[in-house]
Amino acid sequence: MIVTENSASRFVAKAHLPRPPAQRRTRSGTPQDTPPLQLKANEAQTLVVGSGLVIATQKVPVQVREDLINCTLFAQLVATAEVGDATKVTEWYTAYFGALSALGWAQSDQRFERYRFESSGAIAHEAVMPVVTALLGPQATALTVLQAAFDGLKSMSENSPWVTLFERHSRQEQSAHFQVATAEVAEGGVLQIALVAFDLQAQTELVQVLFFKFNKAKTTLNYSSGKATIYEAALAGQREALAARLAAYRTAYVGQVKLPPLPGLPPPPAQRSRSARRS
Repeated sequence: MIVTENSASRFVAKAHLPRPPAQRRTRSGTPQDTPPLQLKANEAQTLVVGSGLVIATQKVPVQVREDLINCTLFAQLVATAEVGDATKVTEWYTAYFGALSALGWAQSDQRFERYRFESSGAIAHEAVMPVVTALLGPQATALTVLQAAFDGLKSMSENSPWVTLFERHSRQEQSAHFQVATAEVAEGGVLQIALVAFDLQAQTELVQVLFFKFNKAKTTLNYSSGKATIYEAALAGQREALAARLAAYRTAYVGQVKLPPLPGLPPPPAQRSRSARRS
């Protein structure tokens, strides 16, 4: 498919999306204000975006972070509206990757392969790290941020709003789909984006997606992984229109995950100053 600025514009304007979620209201009946999502290029961030995790390492430009959030969320919404039945994972991912392509994304591989766990009792998120490591290489900074995100999510209560958000949009009874998108600035200032998509099928009802324990005889996990590039000329002119169409969804679908400090790194300056004042 040849993507142009005009074709991307038509797609953003005409793509069918599901009904926006109802806006939460205060006891007085007025809409509840939600602090805007803060994207910062000088620190690593992990964000829950519907059924996906977006990982941005330090120095990734704010605009790239915004593009990752808006494009992957828009693709999820398009796929959900087009397929309807969330258990039809193959059809859902066909629509999902098709939407990203229409926005100007190109991924090196969209073929799904079966992930083979070495033993029963493995946990689903343990498959994510080897797949991303094989894609990016063991020295990738994004791996440290991703592991910290898993550690943070695992330590949260099952009723945490961010865990609940992710589970609601990724899980459907005995099947689930979730994605991990990473961005980092490699040596020489080259931006590297990777996208991994997962399809989880079980013979029992899924309780938690990322921390679901596998029974090899009754569970399968398929994945597609590839490095991605974004055709800037096609996306640049659509950013405002894309953000406008997503305005009603961002509050309900996008949540910032509080990460634990990264190993070996000092806390942010603001945190250091607060610690000094307390001392």
